[in-house]
Amino acid sequence: MFLKINCFKALIKKAWSGVGLTVGNDGEGIYLLGGYWSIYLDSVWMTKKAKAAIIELTGFIPAAGRAVTFWKSEDNQTEERELLPERYYKPDTCYYKTKYKDTGIRIRDYGRGVAVLQNTNTMENIMLAESIVDMVDNSSREKGEDPVSPPLSESGQEGIYWQNETCTLKCMPVTVQEETKEEFLLKKLEEYDFEEKRKRIC
Repeated sequence: MFLKINCFKALIKKAWSGVGLTVGNDGEGIYLLGGYWSIYLDSVWMTKKAKAAIIELTGFIPAAGRAVTFWKSEDNQTEERELLPERYYKPDTCYYKTKYKDTGIRIRDYGRGVAVLQNTNTMENIMLAESIVDMVDNSSREKGEDPVSPPLSESGQEGIYWQNETCTLKCMPVTVQEETKEEFLLKKLEEYDFEEKRKRIC
């Protein structure tokens, strides 16, 4: 998979310790849900390290056709869930038209870190959790695994996606409050084209 394994472990552990970690098995792979993000791992390509990291927290992976939410507790609390349709965790992003560029800009404030991504068509900027963006790593791929796509989105679909044949990562953008320094900064950054590395020509 194209995810740094140490960051992957930290992400799923944080969900398990907080909102809950949902694990669903569609028979071809498993999806993980943690509130504002989801990860799909194809069974054929799933590494032993990734599988071990999940089982270390949950104790088991649900059987095909089942989904379970796990929480950290003394009695390892669990709750059965309905298996989600594939479009929620593994849509075909090949036809997605909106591409984003990681600007390299990070904002750390109020105990959180966010990464700024720019829409390569409109120059509009959004914020995503820094831990998610920095987890994506082409050098973490297995031998023979295709490169990961750039961050993509599509009208009618929520979230930003990274994808190849082994893995799909989805993350919801951070809501930007009106009349804040974040809103001001994102607006000012529209003056620079990070894809072309030059000031935007209006």
